[in-house]
Amino acid sequence: MLGKHSPHPVLPDQHTGWRAATMSLRKAIVLGIALGILIPAVLLGTVLARDSYEREYEVRVRRPLKQYASMLEQTMPVPLWQVDASSAQSFVNSVMLNPDVVRIIVEDAALGRFVHAEQSIQQKQGLISETRNIRKDGSIIGRVTIEMSSYWMEQEFLKKFLKGGAAILVQLLISFFLLWLLFQKRLMRPLQQLQRDVDRLGEGHLTEVVSAARPDELGSLALGVDSMRLRLGELMNEQASHNATLEQRVTDRTRELHASNQELRTALNDLNSAHAEIQRSDRMAALGSLVAGVAHELNTPIGNSVTVASTIHDLSREFNKKMAQGVTRAALQNYVENNLQASDILLRNLHSAADLIGSFKRVAVDRTSAQRRVFFLDEVVRETMLTMGASIRHHVHEVRIDIPLGIRMDAYPGLLGQIISNLINNAILHGFDGRENGIIDIRAHLLDTEPAKVELSVNDNGVGIADINLGRIFDPFFTTKLGQGGSGLGLNIVYNLVCDVLGGSIRVESEPGKGASFIMHLPLCAPGHAGDTAQ
Repeated sequence: MLGKHSPHPVLPDQHTGWRAATMSLRKAIVLGIALGILIPAVLLGTVLARDSYEREYEVRVRRPLKQYASMLEQTMPVPLWQVDASSAQSFVNSVMLNPDVVRIIVEDAALGRFVHAEQSIQQKQGLISETRNIRKDGSIIGRVTIEMSSYWMEQEFLKKFLKGGAAILVQLLISFFLLWLLFQKRLMRPLQQLQRDVDRLGEGHLTEVVSAARPDELGSLALGVDSMRLRLGELMNEQASHNATLEQRVTDRTRELHASNQELRTALNDLNSAHAEIQRSDRMAALGSLVAGVAHELNTPIGNSVTVASTIHDLSREFNKKMAQGVTRAALQNYVENNLQASDILLRNLHSAADLIGSFKRVAVDRTSAQRRVFFLDEVVRETMLTMGASIRHHVHEVRIDIPLGIRMDAYPGLLGQIISNLINNAILHGFDGRENGIIDIRAHLLDTEPAKVELSVNDNGVGIADINLGRIFDPFFTTKLGQGGSGLGLNIVYNLVCDVLGGSIRVESEPGKGASFIMHLPLCAPGHAGDTAQ
């Protein structure tokens, strides 16, 4: 079934397209033989004919012209000096016996034309001339001019050329005919038979043997085709056997695929759950860091306030005792001054605590609600640093901020703070592993782009990132600290927030031993907002 029906709709159409689009092998070989015989013959014949013509022209025309001119130059001085025209004419007539000589003119320097001879039938084709001065005792007494034509030489050369060309053409035709007979018998007929055998195989008739009774390359090719016929029959039998069990195998494979898909869905759900749990843990860790930062930063102003309040309480109690005994003006003045000074210190510390609480409140609201608002970049970065101050000082590291004032953005300050926190934590965990006194630089400057963007970079002078890890640094769950405090999601979260939420881009540049730089290009107005942001 398969052998008889599958090849049949394809091969004839392909053969038809090939024959219509290309020259047949017979025509190509015949044309090649013809051109191979004709082109060398034409080229070689042209070169030989040209060479023969040049030699004939030199022998028949150019060389005799110079000889006749030299002879007349030597024989004409005496007749010309003695004014013996008859002698001069006899010399000229003897030269004119050559049919290629067209005209001879002998001129006297004083009298003008002295002797003249010219063919009655003048051949004007291929004329060349030679003029010589006639001298007597070193003085010019006249001149002789001789003209010759190559007409008769060319006519004779043309006859010989045509005879030679006809002989060569007959020889070429005989050679071509013999080669064509050899080609037809030794190549085309076996190829046609082989083509018929191949067409029969293409139609699925595999029982007839391919003819291969030739001890040459075509016979080897026919043997190969016959081996292919036998192998094709075996494959068709195997295919028929496979088709018999194909439906059962398809059913089994479908069942296996269904089970594999179910396992993949379960694994994907588990992975998503793990991803969500790790993100929640990351947020809880950030919240814990925020709480620790709040406690540490508020400890100083609140402690100072408690100390000052205790001092005011002690001063007031002592002043109250003195009031029972009578208060002098100096004591009252001293109490008032101390009380004012303490109150001023207390107010400054309470205002400082209030400002810190306000900053922490904004950071907490931004982190928890992902609220979008207009803000200044330097303020958000500095507020984020306040929340991380304790962690940074605990590791004895320094964070330097170089951000111009007045860069106003319309985006998500909480997410931007989370990005900066994750990058700083990544530097502390990986860049400064086992090191102290690390330096982290946070820089920003506006880019001359449309729409307006800002370049924000976080750079450290840590150990850097290995080249093999640069291409995977933002992949989820990729970490070099697996089981040592690294989840592998910090930089992946950074990448998703920068690219998907803030509409920017991020890249990393690093050399081992020279630190790492995370460079972000962020639009001043995040996607999804129609308004423009002023600077």
